[in-house]
Amino acid sequence: MNALTTLFNLRPYVAELTVVYCMLFISFIPLIAVARSKDTPTRIAIASSFSTKLAMMILVFGVFRGDWMIACIGAFVLIVGDAGMLILSLMEMEI
Repeated sequence: MNALTTLFNLRPYVAELTVVYCMLFISFIPLIAVARSKDTPTRIAIASSFSTKLAMMILVFGVFRGDWMIACIGAFVLIVGDAGMLILSLMEMEI
């Protein structure tokens, strides 16, 4: 009876977990693109896309859980990650 009750308690989370797993699967597509590209500016753009997807996944996970601290960390990762990619691309342009 306990296992059955636990199964029914997990049912509302199936849609949320499906969204998070789909986002995780989609976030690995830029890794394939990095492996196929040869020039550095394209790799920087692809890495920026990857970091944005992961930050958005953290945000969605935090909202689904109702934990706004995780969502704030996702927003922080989004802001800092994009700033780091901008600095890296500017350094690449100078070289």
